Amino acid sequence: MENASKALIIAGAILISIVIISLGVMIVSNVMDTIRGANVSEQEREAYNQIFVSYEGTRSGTQVRALCDKVLSHNQGYPDDFSRHIQLLEKDASSTTAAPTAAVTAKEISDIKAKIKAGSTYTVTIGYDQNSGYVVAVGIQAKTK
Repeated sequence: MENASKALIIAGAILISIVIISLGVMIVSNVMDTIRGANVSEQEREAYNQIFVSYEGTRSGTQVRALCDKVLSHNQGYPDDFSRHIQLLEKDASSTTAAPTAAVTAKEISDIKAKIKAGSTYTVTIGYDQNSGYVVAVGIQAKTK
């Protein structure tokens, strides 16, 4: 009788150990999935931003006009999600830290693009959303000689 009760206690301890180990494996697995998801999100953001960040700095009028086309094309790809639209500004955009709350229209972008002269140089600045880190604004300023 004594041996049987000791055997049951040992069996119970083994089952509890197996449950604890299984919970530990599940927790580690979930943490690893979360870490992988964060890395993918960061990589997605970098890829998203790279299209526009490559134009940052001093650019020719031709390059700035191409940037305007990219912003227009990008915004048309998100017709129902204005928070993904990128504003095109005729000023420094680095202080813009929030996504637009209304649609950025093709006419607004075309009007700015029409003012860009191919032979001139421009300074391009980028504004990032303070929460997500995504590009939310592109600023274009004519460079004075």
